[in-house]
Amino acid sequence: MYGVDTFRIMLDSEIHPHGLNQPNANIGEYTFNIRLPFTRSDYTKYILYVDNLCVSLSGLTARAVQLRLLNLSNYNSYSSETGGNNNVVALIYNPNITAGRTDPLSLNYQAPQAPYHITSIPSSLAIRISDYDNDNIDFSGGSNFWNANLRIDAYYNDMSC
Repeated sequence: MYGVDTFRIMLDSEIHPHGLNQPNANIGEYTFNIRLPFTRSDYTKYILYVDNLCVSLSGLTARAVQLRLLNLSNYNSYSSETGGNNNVVALIYNPNITAGRTDPLSLNYQAPQAPYHITSIPSSLAIRISDYDNDNIDFSGGSNFWNANLRIDAYYNDMSC
């Protein structure tokens, strides 16, 4: 019988763990220290889910936006882009591609049942949010912003049953 601990991780482009701006926000790269209050040492399996990803782009016309985990990958996977394991955990296609748009573009992703098998609970997460061609999106100003709600299910052998 297996037990499971569920950990929620909320990330945001506007908030840095130390109250400072992220130095690479202008290219859509962030590093977050993950400080979970309690973790066991006997987990046997870890599954990451991206429950929600919301991106607001002011004036940008992007065909798609992708969320990559730079220091974590989906093991037993393959990506033709990297030639190895897949590190894209969310991809949002823009349903409203128009040139000269003046309204902010809001893109939302929800896939709470799409599992990404990882090898451990991370102590830090390095992420990159870019367009489909892996070109930079500048999140350093107040015009563009995002937030992501991640969940990790960590499984262990439950001998109490």
